[in-house]
Amino acid sequence: MKRIILYLTTVFTLTYLYEYVCVVRFLAAHKEYTIAAIPVNLAVAMFIPAFSVLFVRLFTKEGLSGHYINFDLKNGKYKYYLLAWFLPAVLTLLGAALYFICYKGDFSKDMDFIIATYAKQGVTGITPDAMMKTAISQGITAILIGPVINCITTFGEEWGWRGYLLPKLSEKLTGLPLMLVMGVIWGLWHLPLTVCGHNYGTQYPGYPFLGIAAMVLFCFSIGTFLSYVTLKTGSCVPAIIGHGAINSFASIGIYFTKDGGRLLFGPAPTGVIAGIPCLVTAIILIRLMKKDDEKEK
Repeated sequence: MKRIILYLTTVFTLTYLYEYVCVVRFLAAHKEYTIAAIPVNLAVAMFIPAFSVLFVRLFTKEGLSGHYINFDLKNGKYKYYLLAWFLPAVLTLLGAALYFICYKGDFSKDMDFIIATYAKQGVTGITPDAMMKTAISQGITAILIGPVINCITTFGEEWGWRGYLLPKLSEKLTGLPLMLVMGVIWGLWHLPLTVCGHNYGTQYPGYPFLGIAAMVLFCFSIGTFLSYVTLKTGSCVPAIIGHGAINSFASIGIYFTKDGGRLLFGPAPTGVIAGIPCLVTAIILIRLMKKDDEKEK
């Protein structure tokens, strides 16, 4: 328990301090949050959980044994790697479709929002047909290559959450309680960025509390999936791949909006409505975990 407390204290302290200096102060100077303006800062923040793991392991003399970075495809484990690679894209598409069913007026087959975004950047003359081809091409690339490209940064998070915290907590909790605790911790770790407007913006009713709650819900839902493939393989590598898959494909639904969508609800899977497929998946996986626990008993 002491190692868990030390890890959480380290990762939250370093993250909150770093993001205050590099993000909150940036906002104070520029009055607007844009992901494009601070990509390096976000990437560095993603490595704080891994750095915290190293610190705790060295400080407590735990060493690097049981590091959870092994790569093993034997005994049917390969299917969890495939699941991590491709299921996030399926859930994202289902969530976007559900969002547009609920908010039909937000859908634009001509991709008004993304074309207008390019126009603001000085790229004009893009036709809907050309943009559709680009979206399809980028979508395929995001599914096939995105998980690999993003593995560098997602390793920084997943070695901390799924490679260190999850095994430690699983010695004390199982099933739903374990997934809830993991989800709340991971969601609150995102709190500074959520308050700044990352994922949801700041112009929504109940800001910032509903945004924080939505992020916790998303982290519980998708975190359960990432934890499941980790526990099934005894490795955080599938979670690294799955997290990379999520990050590479999550914004595809925004391409088909008129004005960017109602971010608190969708069309990205971080939204409450668009995240329902992820939540349903989490519930199914928790039931499977329960059955596995009962078999072991």
